[in-house]
Amino acid sequence: MTVPIEDVRAAAELVALGLRTSARPTDGNPYGKLLERYRTQTLFRDTVDTLASGLGLVVLGAPVRTGLVLSTYPGSVFAVRMGDLRSTGMSADEKLIAGLIVLGVAAYAFPQEADLDSAEVKTVEVAALDKFIRDTIDRILAIPGEEHTVDGQARRAAEVYRRTAAFRPKDRQPGPAKGCTQFAVAEVLGWLVERGAARPMAQLGPSTYQLTDRFRLLVADVAGGEALEAMRSVKH
Repeated sequence: MTVPIEDVRAAAELVALGLRTSARPTDGNPYGKLLERYRTQTLFRDTVDTLASGLGLVVLGAPVRTGLVLSTYPGSVFAVRMGDLRSTGMSADEKLIAGLIVLGVAAYAFPQEADLDSAEVKTVEVAALDKFIRDTIDRILAIPGEEHTVDGQARRAAEVYRRTAAFRPKDRQPGPAKGCTQFAVAEVLGWLVERGAARPMAQLGPSTYQLTDRFRLLVADVAGGEALEAMRSVKH
């Protein structure tokens, strides 16, 4: 079946909006209209999926509140790396900590596989998440032989996290200073906000964030990883 060139252009526009994580669909704006076509018209949905695939992208879902959620195939030019979190660059240890924090957010918010099917709003708080990650690491490494069930990079990340201070105060300012894990947690959550996977909830506290459907679908896409399952398996 031939797809009209106008529909190909519209499909490309929708993919572009999906990549622009700050864009929000509404009933009346162009994004909302294109998203509704994706959700209701099979041919248009197939066109969008095919076009995305050619760019090294895969459509994970199209929640009404969030918009088109895209992930990347290995090697895609759109692939996100931990080094992208900070424009000034990150050390190897900082990248390990950041990766562990992302896993920690996933395990904290979605402790069971079935939780990924729920649209329940999940919130996280910096200090509570940091404590959860530390407790999880301690419990995993306290189980005889359990430290050998995760890969070497995950063990290395756990060791780096454990020896890094949880909190260092800023000089005459509130909040954690760079060089502690609570600063790293806040930085990762801020990065998720930039990617449309979280939003700050100042009304609940200055260090509290709400996770979006985008984050839930991204976690579902990578669920089953060894390190994530190890964190999920620990009983708190």
